[in-house]
Amino acid sequence: MKITAPKKLKVMKDVMHTLIKFATAAVTGALLSGCGAEDFTGAYRFKDSSMNGTMVLNIHGSEAEVFGDFGKGGIKPLGKMNVSVKDEKLLLDAVSGTTRLVMKRNVDERNLDCLNCKVLGMSADEHVWQYDPKGPYDVGQMLEEQARRKEEALNVELEKMQKKTLEKIRRDSEAPKLTPYEGDWVYQRTTKHDPLTIMGIWRAKQIRVWSFKFENMDRLGYEAPEFEVTDAGLKVGAGSSAALYTLSADKNVLICMGCSKPVRWVKADPKKDLSDRYYARKIAGNP
Repeated sequence: MKITAPKKLKVMKDVMHTLIKFATAAVTGALLSGCGAEDFTGAYRFKDSSMNGTMVLNIHGSEAEVFGDFGKGGIKPLGKMNVSVKDEKLLLDAVSGTTRLVMKRNVDERNLDCLNCKVLGMSADEHVWQYDPKGPYDVGQMLEEQARRKEEALNVELEKMQKKTLEKIRRDSEAPKLTPYEGDWVYQRTTKHDPLTIMGIWRAKQIRVWSFKFENMDRLGYEAPEFEVTDAGLKVGAGSSAALYTLSADKNVLICMGCSKPVRWVKADPKKDLSDRYYARKIAGNP
């Protein structure tokens, strides 16, 4: 059958109209489908008084994980989940196991309402998980960073232990040289604000320093300073704060060489007890 030009034009218009209707329906369907699927991507937190840390639900696409956030104590992974949405509900299925956690969007359109939280060992099903604007988190990167910090902290502790061990070895090697300085020494106060300070020097226990309030002998502090016995005398302390002491001719006074002010320590009578506040205060002086 032969189709005339006007009829050809009408057929083409009908075909175009039909195609436009199909295209419009397809686009509309796609848009409606996209609008209907709730996007739960983000992080949500839950904490109550019975928990040491905070539980964090971290959702990214079709995957999620729950981890514990213990602040300075770091994070601890608790489980991975597959994510799906059905009837505006968030379904979280454990990757390892049969646990399914069900949630829905809170009326505030930010937080999540848990509908069966008892599956997580909680006392009740219904709990609100607070929206965390910082999420979602890269948990893998967080764990790597946490491991790096722990390794650094461990290395610092090992270095401290090594230094402590080396210092003990050094002190033990220096201890026999303390013989000329052995005894309990009392700092000679130069002002009424100075504390009562006692320095014990013994080969067995090396050098220890105690300080007390002059008025009532309340303890203020204690230290075991570094020391070194040299040809010039006894060096007590470390770095720029170290003081070099020499013995007086009668060996009853330690005198600081090079101190910015007079520093002297008087040797206590070994037959008397320095815990006797009257005796200790008498030796220290009361300027």
